[in-house]
Order: sequence, then structure tokens, then C-alpha cells
Amino acid sequence: MYTKQEIILRKYREGKSQRQISRELGISRITVKKYLEEYEEYKKRENQQDSVLVNYLTRPPVYNSSKRGKRRLTREVQEIIDCLLEENRRKMERGMRKQLFKKRDILEILLERGYEIGYTTVCNY
Repeated sequence: MYTKQEIILRKYREGKSQRQISRELGISRITVKKYLEEYEEYKKRENQQDSVLVNYLTRPPVYNSSKRGKRRLTREVQEIIDCLLEENRRKMERGMRKQLFKKRDILEILLERGYEIGYTTVCNY
């Protein structure tokens, strides 16, 4: 994994564009842009030109989780999935393998009941 340091040095020492850096490092151009914008913002706040790069690169990362949506897998949804899986277990014991709920069936039942949940969330649970 490439660090912020490599991205910033390639931009300011080697004079490469964001697209060149992203191609060479094999990472998203948006990630390169984000790191460069963060550095520029930090450089504007801190007027000490000598230690700006060192301070910026040594500070711990800051994550903004305020934009994240609500969790979809609530306790109520887990209970419904558990009930459906228990019903599957009972059907298996009776030899009704073809009547089992598949992952897609469980997702459709949850969506019909009005829960906003994704297929991957159901599969992971």
C-alpha cells in the first residue's frame, strides 16, 4: 500500500499529475486528489513551510464518519433471519431440501416487510 508521502513527493518533487501518480501507483485518482487537497489545506493552516510536510505526514489519520448511513442490520432483522434459518433447519430434518429459503428468498422476504437491506448484508449475516 502506498502512503501519503509517496503521493505528495511525486506531485511536488517530480511534478507529476494526479492521473500519472494514480496510474503508476495503481490507486484511484480520487484518493490521490484527496491526499493532495488535505495536504494543501494543512499547508494553508500552518504557515511554517519547513516542517509542514513532516507534521502532515506524521499526524494520525482523521476519518469523517458523519456521512455514513444508519446500520441496516438491526436486532429485529437478525431475529427474522434467524427464524427463517431455523425454519430451514426443520425443513432439512423432514427431507424438504427443495423448499429451503435461499439467500435471495430471505432478502425478498425482508424487502417485502419494508426493511431496507442489501443482499451482501444478508449473505454476510
